Amino acid sequence: MQAELTTGYHPPSGADLRQSRAEEGAAEPGIWTSFVVFTVLLAALAATSLYNYLLFHTIAELVAVAIAIAVFTVAWNARTMRENSYLLVAGTGLLFVAGIGLVHTLAYEGMGIFVGYDANLPTQLWIASRYLLAGTLLAAPLLLRRNPGPRWVLAGFAGVTGALLLSIFVFPVFPDCYVEGLGLTPFKVWSEYVIAVLLALGAVAVYRLRDVFSPRVAGHLVAAILVLIASELAFTLYTDVYGLLNMVGHLLMVLSFGLFYIAFVETGIRQPYAVVFTGLARSEERLRREKDRLGQYLDIAGALFVALDRDGRIALINRRAAEVLGCPANEAVGEPWIERFIPPGERERYRVLFCGLMQGDTRAGEYVRTPVLTADGGERIIEWHNTVLRGEDGAVCGTLSSGEDITERQHAEEALGRANAKLNLLSGITRHDILNQITVARAYIDFAAEDSGDPGARNYLERARAAVEEIQKQVEFSRDYQDMGVKSPAWQRPEDLIRESAADLALPAGVRVRMDLGDLEIYADPMVRKVFYNLIDNAVRHGGEVTEIRFSCERSGQDLLLLCEDDGTGIPDGEKAAIFRETYKRRYGHGLFLVSGILGITGMTVRETGVFGEGARFEVRVPNGGWRGEDGDA
Repeated sequence: MQAELTTGYHPPSGADLRQSRAEEGAAEPGIWTSFVVFTVLLAALAATSLYNYLLFHTIAELVAVAIAIAVFTVAWNARTMRENSYLLVAGTGLLFVAGIGLVHTLAYEGMGIFVGYDANLPTQLWIASRYLLAGTLLAAPLLLRRNPGPRWVLAGFAGVTGALLLSIFVFPVFPDCYVEGLGLTPFKVWSEYVIAVLLALGAVAVYRLRDVFSPRVAGHLVAAILVLIASELAFTLYTDVYGLLNMVGHLLMVLSFGLFYIAFVETGIRQPYAVVFTGLARSEERLRREKDRLGQYLDIAGALFVALDRDGRIALINRRAAEVLGCPANEAVGEPWIERFIPPGERERYRVLFCGLMQGDTRAGEYVRTPVLTADGGERIIEWHNTVLRGEDGAVCGTLSSGEDITERQHAEEALGRANAKLNLLSGITRHDILNQITVARAYIDFAAEDSGDPGARNYLERARAAVEEIQKQVEFSRDYQDMGVKSPAWQRPEDLIRESAADLALPAGVRVRMDLGDLEIYADPMVRKVFYNLIDNAVRHGGEVTEIRFSCERSGQDLLLLCEDDGTGIPDGEKAAIFRETYKRRYGHGLFLVSGILGITGMTVRETGVFGEGARFEVRVPNGGWRGEDGDA
């Protein structure tokens, strides 16, 4: 969406389409004026033929030549902007048809320019120009989607035209078309029929491809070709080059070229999009529908969508975001996001975030929680997922943010946090009192054991002492377990947590902790530090002669495996699953059970896959989306 703002081509907006339709309506008077002019011209030509047929013929042919040159002028100057090649091929072909037509006019009987020739010469030139015209109007739709180069088109028509003229003037191989005293030859008559068939095929081809033209242009093209067919049929019947049917044929020819003029020149000047960009109106309409559909999708979505341009102004906002802000979408577009919708105390932080995104640092601002100002002066808390938009050159040209209104959830979390804090305070006080009473109980048990001489009583007292110690362990474990899930998960670097845990444990001499995690980060509960603490402590306590504990990572599909390996004795196969159960605490405490619980908060799992006798190997599986970092991506 936003990337489109930086491209060289901007699809027309709804206003552009309305303007195009207005231009189309404004073009109607001009086109009707052209029809009136051509009607008057045809009437004048018909009248002229009664006075001087040679003058009539010359004017009719020159009108056709002038229109052909005008069509070529439009086609050639629009050659770099066309969507298809029909205009280029048709316009170039008409230019060369006009060239032969001009020679035909000069060669007409009575002009006295080509001495030594009879009426056969202009008739041959006429048939040559008609074949070229029919071939042009058939080739143009067939080459429509091939888009041949303008120079190739020009060279092709020049070659065909040159060959036709050479076959008439230099190498007289072109068949005779008119014999004095006999009239038209069979070749000439049958050629007119063949030309009519070729023109009909050209009309069918245009009709089949009418969707790539504007309706007006397609209609005028088909009408022009049909009139040309009628003209050719008239030319099959005359016996005198000055006869009535010859005059009718020329009048129909002028009418057909008039329709070409309206289709290409008149419409091209008044509505260039209808001729030069023949598919643009449909493309615009299709683009408008796609934009409307996209807008509907964004409005239906329950998430907030806001796109900002390079200046931090709103380029797009959906209905949900407008509702949350209390500002209509049409009023919000163009407004500076930070100054208008971010509270003063958060603006500097958001500016830094936005500048980072515009410089391509997507990691820092990918997820952010920030308050927004509403129209009534209130604040809503939104959790945003931000990404950058790039133009065709790959440069950042804006941002797109999808957000969720978590105001109520935030308040609920804060209330729950306060409740948890009170419960933790109560739990801490209770635990402290219980431990004090346990201390007292142990002291009395010790006193009773010292004073008792009965072996049976001393045995019972030892059992009582063991039970009290077990109660003490349970109470102390609850101190760690109560903190799980109290605080929100966050992105944390395992390498830093491992280094801190190793320092706190004061490892025995000869035990080394090695890490190969780079800048890996995982999304985990703040207590995840205890995971690494317990894994290291477990290796030292129960691994036997451990000299090295290694932390590394590797990909497993879309997930990541965070590995903890040591060179100790390892875990027997029968105990690999049991070490994570609470019931395993009687021998080894709560460490690995606590590890499993902390990891489970954010969807991580742990298992032991080492070989007994070669060392332990703990695999922490971090699900896709719960890890990031260049080394983790490798």
